[in-house]
Amino acid sequence: MPEPIPHLSCEIRHRLGNLDIDVAFELTHSWTVLFGPSGSGKSTILRAIAGLAKPQHAKIVLRTANSTQTVADTAARINLPPHRRNVRWAAQRPALFPHMTVRENLQYATEIRNADSGQALDLALERFHLTKFADSKPANLSGGEQQRVSVARAAIAANGRPLLLDEPFTGLDAPLRDALLTDLKAWLAVSKTAVLSVTHDIAEAFHLNAEVIKLHEGRIVQQGVAVEVLAEERARLLSQLSDRPSLSSP
Repeated sequence: MPEPIPHLSCEIRHRLGNLDIDVAFELTHSWTVLFGPSGSGKSTILRAIAGLAKPQHAKIVLRTANSTQTVADTAARINLPPHRRNVRWAAQRPALFPHMTVRENLQYATEIRNADSGQALDLALERFHLTKFADSKPANLSGGEQQRVSVARAAIAANGRPLLLDEPFTGLDAPLRDALLTDLKAWLAVSKTAVLSVTHDIAEAFHLNAEVIKLHEGRIVQQGVAVEVLAEERARLLSQLSDRPSLSSP
C-alpha cells in the first residue's frame, strides 16, 4: 500500500523564554494529540500553526482533499495571517460573539443560507450537547459551557480543513468529557476533518484512540499510538491509584 499523504507537515524552531522548541512531524491520522507537561511547548506549536505565533524558523504545510497550502516558510519569507490559513482553531479561552445566542454563534460558523439551516443547526446543538442553551447568550453560560460552544463552532466551520483544539474540554467531569469527545469525533469523521489537539490528560488520549506526539522541554521524545507512547504514564497513574489508602467506614 502507498504511504498516506500527510495532512499537516510541520517544522518549528523557536525560543520562548527559557524553552527551546525544536520539532518536526507529519500527521496522517484523523486525530493526533500533543501530549506533555505544562511548559513543554504544546500550545505554542498549535499557535504557530494557526498563525498566532511567529517562530524564528518554520515550515508548515496544510493539505485538504482539494488543496495544498504552505502557510509558513521562513526561508521563502512566507507567513500567512491567521484568517488566510486553511485551518480552524478553538483556543483554551473561548472567544464568542457576546451579543449572539448560542444558536446564532453556530449559525455564523455554518454560513448556511438555505431552507435546511434550522435542521442542520438543531443537529449540531444536539451532537454537542448544547440544545438547552440554544437561546442563551455567552454571559449566561459557565466557562465550560462557553468552551463547548467554541469547540462546536470551530468544528462546524472546519468542514474538512484541519482543526486545532487547545485542551478543548479541560475541567469537565470524565463522563461528560468522554461523551463530548465521542460525539465530536463522529461529527468530524463525516467531513473527514483531521484534528491536532493539546492535552495532558492520559485518559483523553486513550479514549480518542489517537496518535500521540509526546513532548518534553520543546522536543518530541516519541510519536505513535497512545497505547505505546503513553504506556509508562498509564502504568505510573494506575500504580499511584492502587497505592492510595482506601477509605474505611468508621
